[in-house]
Amino acid sequence: MAELSALDGLDPATLEAAGEDPVLLGERPFRTRLLLRGRPEALSAAGTSLELALPDRVGSSTTRGTLAALWLGPDRIALLDEPGRERALLARLEAALANLPGAIVDLGEAMTILRLEGPDRAVRATLAEGCPLDLHPRSAPAGSAFASHYGKVAIWLHLLAAAPDRCSAELHVERSFARHLARHLALAGREHGFRLERRARSLSA
Repeated sequence: MAELSALDGLDPATLEAAGEDPVLLGERPFRTRLLLRGRPEALSAAGTSLELALPDRVGSSTTRGTLAALWLGPDRIALLDEPGRERALLARLEAALANLPGAIVDLGEAMTILRLEGPDRAVRATLAEGCPLDLHPRSAPAGSAFASHYGKVAIWLHLLAAAPDRCSAELHVERSFARHLARHLALAGREHGFRLERRARSLSA
């Protein structure tokens, strides 16, 4: 049985626009994605159990190897890892929070990631068309992570480190809204050039 990504079957011709250095849209499906909620002592215990230094403020992120933590709100941290690692992470977190006021929700199958890559100015301008945040590099440098929206679609936005004058951004979105969001991003990015990443769209189970 094949597991389909949220953008499977989307026609590139409906999205793409020519450009010398276009914004590239790709999907990163099937990632391990846990939402951790709790008081500071619970969040601290979770970080210790994963040997991960948690972000020091809302809107920031930290990483250790493939594991990443995004601090999305005063009591909300998203934990991300490679596909298939949710059970191991859940076991460690449940043990750490056994006697603490906290909760863990597995959102791996509920959401997917749309990833934009390209010239810094073009990617940030594309994001700014639908996202109300101040996305200037001074306000949103690489490593920033926010719970926000694009148009009317709720997203988690994570800005990643990239080469000089380049930008890479991941938008976590509910799977059912992924195609709508992809079309909105394509429309916003047309003036800069826009291209859909060519890659396999299914994962064999």
